[in-house]
Amino acid sequence: MPKIIVANYFQETNSFHPNPTTYEDFNVHFGQDLFEAGREDINGALNIFSQRSDLEIVPTYGASMGAGGTITHECFDRTTGECLEAIEKNSAGADALFFALHGAMAAEIEKDPEGYILEETRKILGPDIPIVISLDMHGTVTRRMLELIDGAAILHTYPHIDWYQLGERTATMLLSILDGAKPVIGSVYTPTMVRGDELKTATGVHGTFIRHLERLEERDDVLAAGIMLGHPPTDCPEQGSRIIVVTDNNRELAEREAMRIGQNFWDMRERMQCVLHSVEEAIENAKKADGSVVFSDAADATSSGAPGTSNAILKGFLESDYTGRVLLPIRDEPAIKQAMKAGLGSTITVPLGGTRDPRFTPIDVEVTVEALAIRDDIPIAVLRAGNITIVAATQGGILCDRWMYPAVGQDPKTFDVIIQKLPHTPYEFYDEWAVRNMTIDVPGAASPNIKTLGHKIVPRPIYPLDEDMSFTPQVEIFD
Repeated sequence: MPKIIVANYFQETNSFHPNPTTYEDFNVHFGQDLFEAGREDINGALNIFSQRSDLEIVPTYGASMGAGGTITHECFDRTTGECLEAIEKNSAGADALFFALHGAMAAEIEKDPEGYILEETRKILGPDIPIVISLDMHGTVTRRMLELIDGAAILHTYPHIDWYQLGERTATMLLSILDGAKPVIGSVYTPTMVRGDELKTATGVHGTFIRHLERLEERDDVLAAGIMLGHPPTDCPEQGSRIIVVTDNNRELAEREAMRIGQNFWDMRERMQCVLHSVEEAIENAKKADGSVVFSDAADATSSGAPGTSNAILKGFLESDYTGRVLLPIRDEPAIKQAMKAGLGSTITVPLGGTRDPRFTPIDVEVTVEALAIRDDIPIAVLRAGNITIVAATQGGILCDRWMYPAVGQDPKTFDVIIQKLPHTPYEFYDEWAVRNMTIDVPGAASPNIKTLGHKIVPRPIYPLDEDMSFTPQVEIFD
């Protein structure tokens, strides 16, 4: 009976976040608790594994969180040690490892955490035990990682809606390898950092690449195919985009298809940059709009590892003559404490913004406390300043959740402008009914204006930091 051990190590690092990630930020699970944690990718894998009665599936360890700042060395040392210890404890008789990773982790010292833990895991398991990994598309696959694994499956959709399917695809590949498939990985790296609407799977040029790779995955001799887009806010030595095609002992196919997408991806690098609007320009566009308009504060997107405390767009509206109804989210613990102390219906002056990001100076705003609530143990306050309704929360992650608004009596559809601290959202969140969605060019730890981030470690030259660079894609084979 083949024994498959399962592990999870997952975080998306934003190197420009002013606050580090510590051990307390991770959700840590030991043993069976990993399977009960509700991760969609692992649930998808378990669904595939459950269809066979000849497998022993053993959970080992999981450490996961969303996006955040650079992982402290102490945190990295502890989580890595726990993970490796759990894998080694369950390694006796193991026939394969399913490893759910992210691809965009970076620690204070180790800038390739996934590569490091795979290297140490390979020492434990030896050279012959298959290791297959699942990955978010927003990350870096290093050559060290590719030399250590037998296969990789990558998210296909952006916004991400195929986590469960990712687990299924990864598990299916792993079982194929156990049943005798001989994986060959073809890969093409491009020195590109990309952001913007063209990365949307449903409508952008990235989606055309993905649909080709999905058709490729329908072949019996293709185990997986995908694109690691890179994650510009992660300042790391092998930052960039990488195409990966995993075939069953078909080197020529892996080379050809990886090169086909790699060359096309490089050719489209300029198109895959974000179209940006200044706050002033966006407000003028909103005045002319026949319906609700969404302002994307991607620079402060908590889903991309920013703190969520930017007040740049708020300041723009306060200084404008805009009269439409505005809905604006922000993370601001002190403002919520002050609102709770004052109570419902109170009019108070609170400093808003900048509490966790020195890029921004707090703005004193007179507000009326319209609602107070707790959602998922997170305090929320609704503060109204004239035509601007500010929904403040004590944690950044909830700002990605549109259901925060109904919890405090707010319906985004009744507003003229809705600010979202996200680069993009699933279609039904806003784009289904909003007449326009604009990405705003403001400062922030996750700014889509990539040149403003302040990279120091990424390889040079790299696009768009070096716009006039030349590059010829080349395919590499890992088998």
